[in-house]
Parts: sequence; structure tokens; C-alpha cells
Amino acid sequence: MVNDHSSDGSDQVCAGIAAVDERFKLLQSPHLGIAAALNYGISQASGVYIACMDGSDLCMQNRFARQIGFLKENPDISFLGTFAHHINETGEIGTSIEFPEDDLEIKAHLDRGQISFLHPSMMIRRRALLDLGGYRVIFSICQDYDLWLRAQDRYSFANLPEHLVACRNFPPKDNLTDSFWKYFYATELAEISVQQCRAGKRDPLEQMHDEFDLDAIEDQFVRDRLMPIRQDYYCNKKAFVDRKPLNSMDIEQIKVFLLKHREKFNKKALAHAFGVLFDQAMRIDDTESAATLFELQRDISKSRHLKSLLAKPNRLVQYAVRKGLEDVWDR
Repeated sequence: MVNDHSSDGSDQVCAGIAAVDERFKLLQSPHLGIAAALNYGISQASGVYIACMDGSDLCMQNRFARQIGFLKENPDISFLGTFAHHINETGEIGTSIEFPEDDLEIKAHLDRGQISFLHPSMMIRRRALLDLGGYRVIFSICQDYDLWLRAQDRYSFANLPEHLVACRNFPPKDNLTDSFWKYFYATELAEISVQQCRAGKRDPLEQMHDEFDLDAIEDQFVRDRLMPIRQDYYCNKKAFVDRKPLNSMDIEQIKVFLLKHREKFNKKALAHAFGVLFDQAMRIDDTESAATLFELQRDISKSRHLKSLLAKPNRLVQYAVRKGLEDVWDR
């Protein structure tokens, strides 16, 4: 059990477990961050297999037996995940989390930028993790996705079609937090890093002090690819996390981003995001942008859109007057 500088008393709970059960050992991570904590745990392990497990999730009693049995029968497989259930705070089972099962299909999903593993379900051959250098600490999130990308050209993958893990923290599509927006940037950064290595070029991450340090990248082409992606993150954070005023350029950039990634959101989150942009456009009298955002929000869910507008009647009246749209009330 690796304590990553927790402050909620969980280290005391883990120390109590380790004191009465010799199978458990509590380690104090010398560095901050999940990737550093994972690497420290791996460095202290001596087994053939590394099984990942997060503190908030549940493990089925037969999980390790099933995964070890599969890996012994399939020595060519080095990375093995499972299906899972999503559970809420009280432990009630919700949606089923399923992934492709065989190596070729998993890698095809990765090539399309799709999630192919659930990290808390993974069992990995320790030698493979060591050969890859473990998790890259430059990533504050998505360090597991980066690992899968780096591993796919050297190792074989599989997923057991059994629900052997119950996961609490599978990110919801309506929770527009800082990490939600950072996810888009971090995945692109990992993908470009692997593409450069495959092309025999220098890995841009080797030149960076942190995940946003793009000025340190020597390759102008790579830097130019990453700059607008980083700007997408900053714009979304400014709008939905920091809730700061936006200008017309901010609004346009976020709108393009939302449309490009609209499959990543549920309808409620997407309608809310367009609504926030609509309010910002109205604030600066950008009626052209407001008209577009009005239609985008309405097309997602007409009933929810009307309810949202009627909750702020002044906004609707102002918009109707400025645009002169006679049919706004009918909608």
C-alpha cells in the first residue's frame, strides 16, 4: 500500500492493516503524484506480476487467481485487464464497463485514441513494467494511457471478459473539472510523444520540465501541434473551472473544441457548456456568436434548453431584442 502524502487519515487505517496482516506493507512515497507513487511501489515489489488497485475501488475475491491463471496459460500476454462494474458511493452497481478482449482489437482501439483498459483492473508482468521505465512522472493524469501507448509496439495485451473489479471513480461526462479538460491535452501529448519515437525522432517529453513546458521542445513542428491543444485546455479551464470572463476569440475556440469532441460529453454537460458560452457572448454583445450558441444548445435538448432560458428570463428577452428573432418565444 503506497501512501501518496495523504491527509485524510487513510495512512493510519493502512498502518493498522499492515500491523495485523503480514501480507500487507505500507510504503510512504518519497515524491508527490500518482505516477511517482506507482513507480515507488513497483520498485519495492519482488513478484512476477504487478496488480494495480486504487484505494476507492473494489476487487472481486477471485480476481487475482483468474488473472494469474490466464497469464500462466498465455506467456505471450504481458498486460491483462478485465471488465468492471461502475458503482456509486454506497456500493450500488451501475453501468457495465467493457473493453475489447484480444490484442489486435485492443491496439486498434488505442490507434483510434479510445480507452482500452481500466487501470485498476490491470495485472502486468513486472519485467515489462521495468523495461518500459514504469509510469512517466511528467503526467499528472493519463499516465496509464501513456504506458499503454509505449507498450503496444513491444508487448501483447488482453482483457478478461469478466467483471472482476468494481470502480467508483470512472470519470462522469458531466463533471467538468480541471482534470476533465486536462485529459484532452494529456492524451494528445502522449500520442504525439509515441508518434515521434516511432518515427525515430527525439521524444519531446525528454525536453520538458513539466507537461505544459512546450517552449522547451526543439522541434518546431511538434511545438506548433501542441500549442493550440494547450490553449484549448487553458480556455476551457478559464471558462468552466476558473469561471473568468471570455472574449470572442475564447468563445470561438471553445465552441470549436466542444463540437470536435462532442462524443466525449453527455447531453446535459454539452448543453451546459454551450449555455455558459451563450451567457459570455451576451455579456460582451457578441450577438453573432450568441445566435450560433443559442441554436446549438436548443438542438441538443429543446425542453432542457427552454427550461434553462426561462430560468433566466432577462437573458431570453435581451437576446430576442438584440437579434430580433420573432420566433424565440415559440421555441
